[in-house]
Amino acid sequence: MSASNPVVEIKYSASKQGYIGSGASGIVNRAANGDVVKSPWPGSRAAENRRDITTESLIYEKLGHHPRLIRMFDWDPEGCVLTMEYMANGTLKDFLTANNDAISTAQRLRWAKEAAEGLQLLHDAEIIHCDVEPKNFLLDADLSLKISDFSGSSLEGSRASACAGRRYSRPGFDFHRLQTVSDDLFGLGSTIYFIMTGHVPFEDMASDEVERSFRAEVYPDVSGIKCGGAIRLLWEDEVTSAQEVYDYFQHIESEE
Repeated sequence: MSASNPVVEIKYSASKQGYIGSGASGIVNRAANGDVVKSPWPGSRAAENRRDITTESLIYEKLGHHPRLIRMFDWDPEGCVLTMEYMANGTLKDFLTANNDAISTAQRLRWAKEAAEGLQLLHDAEIIHCDVEPKNFLLDADLSLKISDFSGSSLEGSRASACAGRRYSRPGFDFHRLQTVSDDLFGLGSTIYFIMTGHVPFEDMASDEVERSFRAEVYPDVSGIKCGGAIRLLWEDEVTSAQEVYDYFQHIESEE
């Protein structure tokens, strides 16, 4: 299986260094020492790209070290370059897609709990991720999950430059308004659905059909999923914090 870039959803080669991929704000390379380096795109949007990556650096600095975060090793404000920890097993999205049949229910429940823990860490620090999807959770060598990619996030009420895809966006989402905890929690619901099933919500539907279904409060059937009730509550905006979700999965784990 090809691993994935720990910053954006682009696959990289098996080489130890060189080009990894690119995202909306910048280009990502792997340095000779194995670290991941992210720098802004030049060109007409250079100022916006530098701003986004600067925001990402501020978020890493504010959050510090935590088991649910990849580590920022260095920040070069002049070049606007982030140096970060490499994640051996790439994105949750790619890893689960490639290994779905081999992943135990216990591992899935652990990832769901860790995703909620990472999101609560952000919310406690007045950070709205704004793009909560499996592509933005990473797995280290021990398959511990980390939340990542904050270049489009909202920090202390700043306007975000990113938003989640339609399968992860709350019904009636409007990019022109400030995003909230509720937006992230809806994305968490769809992410946990993906974790537990191995596929995206309404995988056979076009994106615009998914949006119409969500607006009509029609969601995928979760009756056969172990934590289906929690997913449904997240979709229905009945959960007020990621901490509630973490506590729920902590309780399930203690009973296993």
